[in-house]
Amino acid sequence: MNGTNWARGEEVHVSGGRLGGVDLPCADTAPKTLAPGDSYSTCVTYALPDGVGVLSLTYNADGYLDEGGAVATWPVEGGLEAASAGLAEPGDIVRVRWDAREDGVLELPATLISVRRGSASDLAGLDLDLNENERHGVPYYVSVTYTNTGSKDLYADQADRVLLLTEGGRQIRGKTPFVLDTKIPGCPSDWVARMIPPGDSVTECSIHLLTDDGDKPFAVGFAEAGQPELVAWRAHLH
Repeated sequence: MNGTNWARGEEVHVSGGRLGGVDLPCADTAPKTLAPGDSYSTCVTYALPDGVGVLSLTYNADGYLDEGGAVATWPVEGGLEAASAGLAEPGDIVRVRWDAREDGVLELPATLISVRRGSASDLAGLDLDLNENERHGVPYYVSVTYTNTGSKDLYADQADRVLLLTEGGRQIRGKTPFVLDTKIPGCPSDWVARMIPPGDSVTECSIHLLTDDGDKPFAVGFAEAGQPELVAWRAHLH
């Protein structure tokens, strides 16, 4: 279960009641064996934070949700509308909390510049850490501009905090090439390993691989330092 904050619900294990849990509000009554052609119904209880609704339900083919794994997703009516209510618009300036390590946590003014759909051919020959599903996925390029409001030079490596949030409730982390001078159409990487002086701005681009043909980008989130929630912008595709 995925919440309208794009966080996964916590599975709750219930026990007690009569044999088989038939008097519990939600119990798994799966038979020990299942004949060919037969079916059964099951129920799983999840907990979400107070005030968070349900965005979608996800079934993981291997029982474990990884970034490139095969999944089936069912949207929940009203989920996207509820998730959309708290999103900033592209171009809006949002202050994001970034851990600058020895300089402590900084609040950087950040702006979503663009979300662009790319082509798998763009990534041919690049030194990217991709699994088999990701190699056949669709790349999306997310560009975000940050301003260094601190008193010291800032190392430009915020892109690993950026997440592409999908209609199905997935959080897809960004990837960047290991080779610093790599050029990708629609996703410039000349910001890599740069130091940003106080008062200057930098635009970073990250690559996000969407592996589910039935899913679509919906928002861009930033994982803030020390905060459980995401700061997020609505994603308009270019």
